[in-house]
Amino acid sequence: MRATHGSALNLRSQIETHPHTEQVARLQQECDPVFARVDKLLALLNKSKLLHILYLLNAKQRPMRFTELKQLVDSSSTTVSRRLEELEKNGLITRRVVGTYPKTVEYNMTEDARCLAPTIQSMYDWIVERDVALV
Repeated sequence: MRATHGSALNLRSQIETHPHTEQVARLQQECDPVFARVDKLLALLNKSKLLHILYLLNAKQRPMRFTELKQLVDSSSTTVSRRLEELEKNGLITRRVVGTYPKTVEYNMTEDARCLAPTIQSMYDWIVERDVALV
C-alpha cells in the first residue's frame, strides 16, 4: 500500500500530538547534556594508563609519588605525567609538592574520584572474575 501525501501529513500530526512524543522530547532534552558529559568522561577514562592510575590511588588509599605510580603503572614518564596532568585538570586528583630536598610531588584522589572508584573497581573485578578474552 502506497502512502499518499495526505496520509503522511496525517501520520505526522498524529505523532506530534501523541502523548508520548512530548515525553520523549523532554527526556531527550534532559538526557542530551548528560550523555555528552558521560561521553567526555569515557573519553578521558579511555586514555592509556589513566584508569590504572586511578585504580592504584584508590587501592593504596594514600597519596602516591610519581616514581611509585610510574613503576606500578609500567609506562613511560611522559605518559604518566600527561595522565596525571589530565586527572588534575579534571578535578580527579590533587597534586601536592612536599617541601623536601629533592622536591617530591604526591598525588591523591579527590572526593569526585573516590565516588568513581567503585565503578572502576567493578571493571577490574569483572575482568578477573570472568577471565574474558576480549577482542
